[in-house]
Amino acid sequence: MSEQSTRYGKAAVAIAACCAAWVAGATLVYRSGGLNPAGLVPSLGCLVALWGAVRSDTSLMWLGTAVVIVSAVLFVFSIGLVVAPAALVLVVGSLVLAHGRRVGA
Repeated sequence: MSEQSTRYGKAAVAIAACCAAWVAGATLVYRSGGLNPAGLVPSLGCLVALWGAVRSDTSLMWLGTAVVIVSAVLFVFSIGLVVAPAALVLVVGSLVLAHGRRVGA
């Protein structure tokens, strides 16, 4: 792997980690301190995307990104507006990882 592709991989990991922290922090906990079950699906999608970024597996990162996008659309009236920015940023992260894999190949 070249140094430039490693840089792209690190950027994808940072993007996915920030998205996972954002989605989990913004959706999993109610203000009253209870657990929000609607936040589990997008949080798991972000974790799958993070796992794909760590492994430099673009298909796994795209799978996690797709889960987050679908959950943002399905939960548009509850948590979708909070999850949608993270979904868009994960698309950027997936593109960065794919570009890094193409540069390193």
